[in-house]
Amino acid sequence: MHRVSAKARLKANGFLLGCFVEIPAPEIVESLGLSGFDHVIIDREHAAFSGEATGNLIRAAQAADIAPLVRVRKNDPGDILEVLDLGAVGLHIPQIATREDASRAVAATRFAPRGVRGFNPFVRAANYGAQSVHDFRRTADEDTLVVLHVEAQDSLDRVEEILAEEGVDVAFLGPYDLSQSMGIPGEVTHACVREAMRAIASAAASHGVALGCFANSPEQAKIWIGEGVTYLAYSVDSEIFRGRCSAIRAEVDRLREGLS
Repeated sequence: MHRVSAKARLKANGFLLGCFVEIPAPEIVESLGLSGFDHVIIDREHAAFSGEATGNLIRAAQAADIAPLVRVRKNDPGDILEVLDLGAVGLHIPQIATREDASRAVAATRFAPRGVRGFNPFVRAANYGAQSVHDFRRTADEDTLVVLHVEAQDSLDRVEEILAEEGVDVAFLGPYDLSQSMGIPGEVTHACVREAMRAIASAAASHGVALGCFANSPEQAKIWIGEGVTYLAYSVDSEIFRGRCSAIRAEVDRLREGLS
C-alpha cells in the first residue's frame, strides 16, 4: 500500500501544511489532498471517531497522496497502537507535561528493544503480512512522525527536558489549551502565548526538533511562521466549511441588495 511519509516531506521541504479533520467523511480528506495540503490530522481527541472511521480516513489520505496523522485521545500505548496498526504515519499526542510523558509517548511508537509497541506483522500497516517483517519494523521505527503537544502553563518549565527525549520530531504549541491554562482563554496571540512560543522555539532549536502550531486565520499563520513554525496545522475542516458557507451567504445577500 502507498505510504505517504510526513517525516520525509518535512525533511525535504522544510515546511508542512496540514488541517485537523473532525468530520468522518473521506471526501473531506481527499479534497485536502487535492488542494495541495501536505498532511491531515484525524482528530480522535475531539471527534468521536471509531476505529473503522479512522481507518477509512487513512485510506482516503493515502489515495489522495496526503500524509495521514492521528491525534489520539490520550498518551496511552493502546490508543497509539490502534492507529499505527491502521496505517497512521504520525501521531499528535496531547497534554505532554514531563519528560516521562514524552518517553512514554515515544516508546509506544517503537518496537522492542527501542519501545513497547505491540508487534503484529499482519495488520493493515504491514500490508496484512505482505510486507517483510524487517521492512515493517524499520519503517515503523524510523518513519513515524512524533508530534508532542506542549499546551499547559506548567509544562513550559519542563520544555527543555521534554524535547531532550530522543525520538521527538515536532514540539506543537496548542494555543487554545495554553491560553486557557494562562487564564486568557481564546486569546491565542496574546503576548503571554507568544512569549511561551519563543521559549518552546528556543528549546526545539537546541534539540533539533521542528516547531509546530495551530492557526485559524492567515493573520495567525503569519505570526506563527514568523516565530519559526515549520509544521502548521491550519484550522479544522468543520470551521473551514462553516466559514465558507457564511461567506457565500453574505456574498449572495450583497448581490441581492445591489439588484433591489
